[in-house]
Amino acid sequence: MADTQQRILDVALELFGEHGYAGTSIADITKRLGISKAALYYHFTAKDEILSALVAEPMDAFQTLASTASGRPLPELLGAIVDHTASLYAVSRLLGDDPSTARAMRERALPQSRELNDTLTSALAGGSPTPRAHAAFAAVKNGTLALMTATGRPPNPSERADLVAAAEAALAISRTR
Repeated sequence: MADTQQRILDVALELFGEHGYAGTSIADITKRLGISKAALYYHFTAKDEILSALVAEPMDAFQTLASTASGRPLPELLGAIVDHTASLYAVSRLLGDDPSTARAMRERALPQSRELNDTLTSALAGGSPTPRAHAAFAAVKNGTLALMTATGRPPNPSERADLVAAAEAALAISRTR
């Protein structure tokens, strides 16, 4: 059953990326999967529920990262932020680029995202968030998203190291003042 749910989510994300959320119907998803609507509705009661599940996956992964962030070595934490950001790229693009998903972003992802970002920024600062910790977080998170937009792939090991080094440099400057 979990395999079928994951297949539904994978196909839905693919179709939402190709045709937009509003431009993709349940019939489109079931046709691509080769299953009946009843089979899909057994797992998800509506298209909105599929979108909710797509948003929940990366948010849960970031929640886990945030809950273990405090006290982690900075290079490890920064690298984990790069990796998590890369893994949520497709959902991030869907939420950011498709106006029909704005409600899901506003109601579900945005409040939780702000809280997680604050937690991770605090961990990078070693306490209360600082402007440099925000800059470091932006370097790894937004840098990863920008790189993936430009290349269409996750950062390779060298690019990952460069993103981490840029963030570490931002943090090091604040610690020497």
